Amino acid sequence: MPIKKRPVAAIVTEYRRHSHADVIVSKLLEGYLHDFKEYPSIELVSLYTDQTPKNDLSRQLARKYGFRLSPTIADAITLGSDRIAVDGVLLIGEHGKYPTNAKGQILYPRRRFMEETCKVFRQYKKSVPIFNDKHLSAEWQDAKWMYDTTRELYIPM
Repeated sequence: MPIKKRPVAAIVTEYRRHSHADVIVSKLLEGYLHDFKEYPSIELVSLYTDQTPKNDLSRQLARKYGFRLSPTIADAITLGSDRIAVDGVLLIGEHGKYPTNAKGQILYPRRRFMEETCKVFRQYKKSVPIFNDKHLSAEWQDAKWMYDTTRELYIPM
């Protein structure tokens, strides 16, 4: 008997060839080896893309695979409903054009992604697991806030 796949939302900075979104999310769409044979037991049902460069793949892939392109993070998590409609959230904050700090580190919107995700969790008084790609943040106070918030809201991460 086939296992029912758990629905997940992906929140990404950009989705282009060889980006972290491509490396991670494409395995949900095309299988572990991109050969359409062996898949994870989760299914991409929505995607929020923060930036869409000229070589963006998200729109093309949404048409091909039928997942929802969400205009906001909240929409990706609720699927436009009045509840949390996914069993997990992938936060992939790598790549794109973002400001840098005094050390020259790119300030990807990882904390903003987490804040908007947690705002939905608070609104509906429910949390689901979060997968956070890479490190939490280039800024200590943001990483600490993200850690503390996962503890406060009992978010598996």
